[in-house]
Amino acid sequence: MIGRGVLASALAIALAGPPAWGHTFPPVRTAVLQVESCEVALLVGYRPASGRSTDALLVRASSLPKSLGLATLRDALTTEALAPLTLSVDGKPLVPTSVRTKLGTEGSGQRPMVVVLVTYALPSGGALSLASADARTTRISWTDRASHRVQISEAPAQGRWYDGVASFLLTLGATGGPACASSPSRSR
Repeated sequence: MIGRGVLASALAIALAGPPAWGHTFPPVRTAVLQVESCEVALLVGYRPASGRSTDALLVRASSLPKSLGLATLRDALTTEALAPLTLSVDGKPLVPTSVRTKLGTEGSGQRPMVVVLVTYALPSGGALSLASADARTTRISWTDRASHRVQISEAPAQGRWYDGVASFLLTLGATGGPACASSPSRSR
């Protein structure tokens, strides 16, 4: 977890001058799908863009008591990380069964980042899709983990990064068995 000292240091660096002495950095979002026999785990790493919106978030978080500041930072970064992503089966968005987050800072300690683990029940269906409304900042990778849910012969290579993809599609095979529960879905 980010401590108050790390948060204060990040704030001081952000306020001391332009990020990286005039250089700005875009947001970076990495998404990894892990397909299991009955569920999908989506691991998203997110580092916000340098600039005013991130500086304002750090100022707001550091002005609050420590527990509220960290919660504010975690919630805001989690929302930004997941906002452009939609995971669906046959066009029906999946509803998360669990969401876990961890805060950290970039290696240099200058920018905050978040890692979000979201799990979904995987219903039967023909196609699993991860769509990003912000494809230019999103990288996607995936793995089947020997669940045999993905038709490997029709799938893109596992363990490889795909940059700038607006929609990532995996063809599903048979269900994981009768023990798998179906996932609730929400309509658009």
